[in-house]
Amino acid sequence: MRRPYAGVRIGIDLDNTLIMYDHLFREIALQRSFIPNDFSGTKREIRDAVRCLPDGEREWQRLQAEVYGPAIGGARVAEGARDFVRAAREGGAELAIVSHKSTFAHIGTTNVNMREAARAWLRTSGLIGSQGIAEDAIYFEDTRARKIARIVALRCTHFIDDLEEVFDDAAFPAGVERLLLGLDHATPTRPYRTYASFHEIARAFSTA
Repeated sequence: MRRPYAGVRIGIDLDNTLIMYDHLFREIALQRSFIPNDFSGTKREIRDAVRCLPDGEREWQRLQAEVYGPAIGGARVAEGARDFVRAAREGGAELAIVSHKSTFAHIGTTNVNMREAARAWLRTSGLIGSQGIAEDAIYFEDTRARKIARIVALRCTHFIDDLEEVFDDAAFPAGVERLLLGLDHATPTRPYRTYASFHEIARAFSTA
C-alpha cells in the first residue's frame, strides 16, 4: 500500500499559515476607524491601508500586537489544516511548527507574551496532541535567519509557509521542497508551487 507521508519531515510556519487572522485584522482595524465599513481586503491590503495613515507604521505595529496577543483567541484554523496534520501524522510523517515570532511586541500591548498566547491557541485548535503535532515540536525563533537554521537542524524534507521571502532567502536549504500557501501569490518563474489551501497540499502529496 502506498504511503505518501512515510519518511517525510514536514515543517510548517504558524502565523497566516496554520493560524488565519484576516477577519481579526479587519474587525480591529474597523474598531479603530483605520478602514471603511465596506473594506473587504486581506491582511496585506489592510496593512497597506493602515501604513498610509498618519503615523501608519506605528499604528500597524500596534494592530499586530493586539491581534497576535490579547485577541488571538478569535483566530481561525486554516482551511484543511486539521485534516492535513492528522493525515500526515497517521501516514508516518514527522511534523514540526517553526515560526519567526517575537516574545513580546515592541509597540502596543507589550506585556503579553505572544509565544505563550500562540501556544495557548494551539492547545485548543486540534492541531497539536496525540493525533497532531507534538507540543515539543513547536519552535519560535527571533529572526528569519534562525528560523531557517531551525529548518536545517530539523532536517525537514518539506516546508509550508505563506511568505515568499522565506523561500527566496539565499540561506534557505536547496534540498527542502518549498510549498507556498496563499491565493495572492504569483510565482510562475520560481522553483516552487503555490497552493490555495491545505486540501491542495494534501492532494499534492497523495499524487506525488
